Amino acid sequence: MGFHKSSMDIKLERGHILTAYCRRPTGEAIYSELDLDQFLGAKKGQFAWGSHNFSAHATDVDLQLEGPTHEPVLHAHIDDGIGNIQDCEVNLAACIKNEDGNLRFMECF
Repeated sequence: MGFHKSSMDIKLERGHILTAYCRRPTGEAIYSELDLDQFLGAKKGQFAWGSHNFSAHATDVDLQLEGPTHEPVLHAHIDDGIGNIQDCEVNLAACIKNEDGNLRFMECF
């Protein structure tokens, strides 16, 4: 289950820090943050899970909660390394989970 289904007030700080109040099994919601630069990179103008420091190659970084289930989708313009700027997006729920009230990266590639 994606972290967004058990979290609230999901935001992006400083262009790469994901923050949210995540519910624990007890029902209590606690503040958590996760530095996406530790798990998300950029390769050939696209987001790349399992890589690092996407924010060094991205501009106009924005987090939007999209669709009827409010999927957390990260948008950015990323340089492909040869001078072209690509419009990119990645669904953060694909690789991030809420584990006992904490945002955690889970291997998904």
